[in-house]
Amino acid sequence: MQHLGYMAAAYAIIWAVILIYFIGLRRREREIWTELQGLRESIRERKAEADSGER
Repeated sequence: MQHLGYMAAAYAIIWAVILIYFIGLRRREREIWTELQGLRESIRERKAEADSGER
């Protein structure tokens, strides 16, 4: 029980690091989904251009 304060601080630091890591993952995932949506729109536009050029 002598070092209970150090153990509590260590757990707090570990949980803070995990929280920061997951926040970073969430941000990167959001960026990837945004980029994916842009790519999908670009593909649709190119397909529409190709379809109109065939006629």
